[in-house]
Parts: sequence; structure tokens; C-alpha cells
Amino acid sequence: MPINLQGENIMFDNSAYMQTVRVLENALDTTVLRQKVIGDNIANVNTPGFKKSYVSFEYELSQALQKKGALPAITTDKRHIQFGGNFDSTKVKPRVYLEHDTFSRNDLNNVDINVEMANLSKNSIMNEALVNRTTGLLQMLQTVIRGGR
Repeated sequence: MPINLQGENIMFDNSAYMQTVRVLENALDTTVLRQKVIGDNIANVNTPGFKKSYVSFEYELSQALQKKGALPAITTDKRHIQFGGNFDSTKVKPRVYLEHDTFSRNDLNNVDINVEMANLSKNSIMNEALVNRTTGLLQMLQTVIRGGR
């Protein structure tokens, strides 16, 4: 559910705060997609020849963040944080990959139920953390709008 502030405040819409909210939104969408993919893998654990899928978002996000823009920051010390350019969080989307190179059983099915259950737990924890962080950011905005009250 995208946040729309009626375009009245373009500067706020392009702020680091809103970029963070959009990344969190994409990450939450990723946990939902990942839940579906893991569920599909688990449902087909006994299907001969089935190949499991996985969702990649973190890699795509790190690749987008590593790209340097046209206006890199000038630093005077190697310990300074490197940054620069424009980061477009709307272009970072999760991708589903089919893992067809591996198999763990004679029937060529590559789903390991223990791995999938661990991934399911990890995804649930990630979803809860993302919901908590998003809630915190929105509460902070609400506090600012109310003038600190």
C-alpha cells in the first residue's frame, strides 16, 4: 500500500525518510512473496521432479545501493562513508528464482523440508521485524505532525 501525500510536498516525497518507508514496503512485500514460495516448496516436497524456488530481494537491494551516481561524495578521509548519486527505491523489487541445478533425492526433487521450515521461521521473524520498524517510522512521523505531542 503506497503512501501518497497528494504531491503537495515533493521534497518530502523524495526524502530519505520516504525512501526508507518505500524500501520497508518492498521488503514487507518480499516477505509475503517469500511465504508463498516457501509454501509452494513445502506443498511439493513429495512431488517427483519438483524444483524448489527462492526469493531474492536483499541481493537486489545491495546491488542498487552499491551503484554510484553521477555526483559522488568527496571525502577527505578513508574512514568517511562513501555515498552519492540518486537511489531509486521503487526500482528494487524481489525476484523469484527456480533452483534447477541441485537435487537431494533419487526422484530429482530438491526440496529439503528441514531447510524450508527453517526458511519459513526466518521469514516470519523478518516480517515481524519489518512491521515493527515500519510502525516505528510512521509513529515518528505522527509525532512530528502533532508537534511532539
